[in-house]
This record gives sequence, C-alpha cells and structure tokens, in this order.
Amino acid sequence: MVFGFEFEFKINSMKTASLFLLSFFFGFSILSCETDDLDDSDSKTILGDWDIETGGILHFEKDSFSTTAGCNNLFGNVIITEKKIQFSLVASTLKGCPEEEGKREEELASMFNNALLTYTLEENKAYLFNEEGKEILVLVRPENATLINDWTLVSIRVETGITASILDINSGMSFLKEGNVQIQTACNSGQGEYTVKENSLNFKALAFTEKACETERNTREKEFTQALIQTNGYSILRKTLRLEKDGKELVTLKLKE
Repeated sequence: MVFGFEFEFKINSMKTASLFLLSFFFGFSILSCETDDLDDSDSKTILGDWDIETGGILHFEKDSFSTTAGCNNLFGNVIITEKKIQFSLVASTLKGCPEEEGKREEELASMFNNALLTYTLEENKAYLFNEEGKEILVLVRPENATLINDWTLVSIRVETGITASILDINSGMSFLKEGNVQIQTACNSGQGEYTVKENSLNFKALAFTEKACETERNTREKEFTQALIQTNGYSILRKTLRLEKDGKELVTLKLKE
C-alpha cells in the first residue's frame, strides 16, 4: 500500500511534523489490521491444518493449499487477504480411488477451483462461505496427541530415502514426564533423556543393552539411533510424531493403540 502526503509549506515546521506523525500512525494502524488475519496463533489464522467436518483434510500455507478426501491430493495457489481466499490452479495426483473417495474428491475440486471464498474464525473452527454468502464448509482444528505418550516406529530416513521395515515391528519410544525416554530398537532396548523447548527436541545420555542380533537387525538399530542423535526438532499432527533435523523429517512414529 502506498500513502501519499501533501503538505502546505506555508505552515510552520512544527505543524507539518505533527501532521506527518499523525498520518504515519494512521497508515501503520491500517497495515496492522490487514496483517492480523495471518497471525501465527491458531485462533487468529486460517493457516495450518484443518479437518473438514463433512470429510477430508485441508492445509493452508501463505500462498498455497492442499486437500484430500483420503485418496488423491488436490493442491493449488491461494491469495489470502482480509477474510477472503482466492483459489487458483487446482491440480491433483492421479491415483485411482474408490467410488466414495473419488466422488468427494470431485466435490472438493469443484468447490475450490478458481473460487473466491470468505471465511470467519471462531476458536478452533473456521467457516467458509461462497460468493453468495452461503456456508459451504466448516473446518475444525485437529486435536494433536501430546509428546508424552507411547509411540510406534513407522519409518526412518536413511541415505537412500525414507524406509519402513518388517524389522520395525515392536520398535518405538515412550516419552515420560520426568524428561526421560525409553526406546526399543530392532535389536536392543535403551533409555536416555530428552529436552523440549517449543518445537525443538534433543536427546542425550542414550544408552542401550548389548544383546547380539543378526546383521540386518543391527543395521536397522544403528539407523534408528543415528537418527535420534541428529534430531533437533519435532512436530505432531493428530496421532503422528515426526522427529526432525532442521525441519527435515528423520523418524516418523504413530501413537500406540
């Protein structure tokens, strides 16, 4: 936004300075109001992860979105300003879907394709309206599990990519309130300490039993423990825990049933 100011140079300099300060303050206030909608706190922003009440999930970033009904992923661009969302360039992955998921996917694609929607936020919900003002979607913030829980190992990032293994059965971690962690690998069990600050997570003093196992199990154990040593952050979405290094996923775990 560009602000133009026209001053009458015949007035004295003090009055000129006062007018400038008032205009600057007014302009700053307007800019602040326009950016309030993108505040990073969950209760004040449309950004982040949402569950769709009628089925599916939806994720907003500042200039893009993605959604799924459980089969393909739909994605595209968005412009978010003053309680409005302009969608464009909706595309989809091309996996074949069961009839129910496929039909819901088509509904979502039609709903978002080049659409201009308005929205309101209320605590943990968002309401989306079409151009006629009709409510078309209700979104709910997902309830995320807490870190202090029992987690089952799903996958580990190795040099060749993210891998899952039959050897991971019964592998996992338990985070305790006292800052201790218990670990079960493909071979040995272990324990150690962890520290958490906001989204940072670090492990220390990890120690494991020394049971002998076949080569494949030893290799998988090493991949797991090396990933833990490198971990410096984490994220939780619903019942999935991701251990990360500088935002890059190293280990994925699921909440133990």
